[in-house]
Amino acid sequence: MTVKTETLDARAINLDEARTLVLRRLERLKPGQALDILTANEPAPILRAALAEFPLAFDFSPLRASPGQWRYHIFRRDTRPQRTVTDYLAWDHDRLDALLESSLDHARRQDWAGAQALAEDFEHGLNRHIEIEEGILFPAFERATGLFADGPTQVMRHEHVDIRQFVTGLVDAARRRDYDGMERHRADLLGVLVPHNMKEESVLYPTTDRFHHEAELESLVLRLMLG
Repeated sequence: MTVKTETLDARAINLDEARTLVLRRLERLKPGQALDILTANEPAPILRAALAEFPLAFDFSPLRASPGQWRYHIFRRDTRPQRTVTDYLAWDHDRLDALLESSLDHARRQDWAGAQALAEDFEHGLNRHIEIEEGILFPAFERATGLFADGPTQVMRHEHVDIRQFVTGLVDAARRRDYDGMERHRADLLGVLVPHNMKEESVLYPTTDRFHHEAELESLVLRLMLG
């Protein structure tokens, strides 16, 4: 998934100015394009303003941050009549897959600074994805379906443990400039991650969508986006 992404550095301006500037830039984005914003202010007010100004138009995902600095990836989606868990979390799967492959591509070209940065972005994004699933999505699925201890979310949680370990190994290999090590950990990771994502996208996400009416589903997806 190749996405044309612009970057907006709004760290030197106040929150009101940053909100106005971000909204102007978002207005110009076409479906399939994205904007990465950097801000010295917690970005939730900016993201909520974008949701109010452009309903259904954007998906959000946080990037790695440092003290006093936030980074967010904002993607212009094809406007659909309703947000769904499947749309949002499958989009995030694709975004993360692209980061992983880009990191390996930089490593093949011996661009180790780029490889490490992308691997760390991938690790941060995947850990965040797991956290919103376990903290928000899985409880919503369990409440809606009544499937708890013996349900699919328990399998997903166990697989998340392995996924985190393989990602940690891949990032460590990138820091050591060990391309063969990155490839080994990537192979181990994909052996778990590919079927894991397929089960989520074919069973867990659509079931969650079906068990929530429109208003509940909209609220759930916004919690995932902003969580």
